[in-house]
Amino acid sequence: MTSYTLRQICELLELDEGLAGELVREAVLVADAPERGLYSAAMLERARVARELVQELEVNVAGAAVIVRLREELVDLRRAATELARELERRGG
Repeated sequence: MTSYTLRQICELLELDEGLAGELVREAVLVADAPERGLYSAAMLERARVARELVQELEVNVAGAAVIVRLREELVDLRRAATELARELERRGG
């Protein structure tokens, strides 16, 4: 599993460190290994989406946090619906 420091996330995404700190405070970015300050690839993607929302669409950080969470919930619900549809089809329904 690939892990990133907050500094690496900032460099990869050209993300301002101040914005990165706000994303941590809003729990958009949550370290998978807090003792080492390491973030997963999923957190890198969260940071990318939040950066676009804040910088490109001028959404405030709190709003971006809500959008990022809802986006993930939507992906999870779609995945569950697809699995349910497959199971129903498998059972002949």
